[in-house]
Amino acid sequence: MTQVISQEEIDELLTAINYDPESTFMSNSALSQEEFYQLLTPINVGNPINFENIKIFEEYLTKRHQPEKPYGIFNSDITMCKFFDTENNENILADIVQKNEAQNMGNVQIPNTNIKLINYSICPKCGHIFSFKDLVDYYANPRPDSQFRNRESQYREDTRILCNECNTYFFPALVIVDGTPKNEVQFLCRVQTVDAIEAFFLDKEKKVLTKNKSNILERSEKGKTVKAIKNDIFLKDLSPKLTLISNLIQYTPANMTINLINGVNIKKGDVLFGAWQ
Repeated sequence: MTQVISQEEIDELLTAINYDPESTFMSNSALSQEEFYQLLTPINVGNPINFENIKIFEEYLTKRHQPEKPYGIFNSDITMCKFFDTENNENILADIVQKNEAQNMGNVQIPNTNIKLINYSICPKCGHIFSFKDLVDYYANPRPDSQFRNRESQYREDTRILCNECNTYFFPALVIVDGTPKNEVQFLCRVQTVDAIEAFFLDKEKKVLTKNKSNILERSEKGKTVKAIKNDIFLKDLSPKLTLISNLIQYTPANMTINLINGVNIKKGDVLFGAWQ
């Protein structure tokens, strides 16, 4: 159940991920720009893959890759949810699926495949279960933390979830299910996904999404400025990062997912996470 992004969410996303790396805000940071991107960009898991057909893409998603380093900035060891290392994992996942269905969010079916993307989010200390909605609601309003320079910085960099039941931080996971669970990666919100994708390409000296200002679309509608972001990513170029592809796919509407996998999203002028009519 992919949720098309609203105009309010587009505005919030643009505000959260756009910042001037030459500004005083960044230059006064304890981290250099290079260090920041090193923290956000995990280890490479292989060479770029050309997704010539949906079968190759399915195999890519379900094949167990070398684990990636966690995305985000944090000052202590944080437990990562791991489906394959958890007792009673299938029952927990079933409870999450049921909760997502009741809230009509999450449980994303990838078109033309049997693959579903399902958040696996359970507090490692007390066992409290978080639905997809619980995760996105928390990321939209995280507990303030002084280690982040401002609120926008926290939206981008704080990939933890706080369990209010026992005051424990953890990283949620995204399980790739093809009949049965086959793989898992770190769960990221929309803002964190976009920011990490941009960081990955900046490391290759390429500006994509909001870093390429020509991708920001604007028009006036009923006296208001409506914005969207052109999706100028070739998915094959992102293939070394399974985590980023999986999270990008889970937020992309079904019709645009097919274009993205087939590599025609740029040609068709698709925008990020929604429609532009």
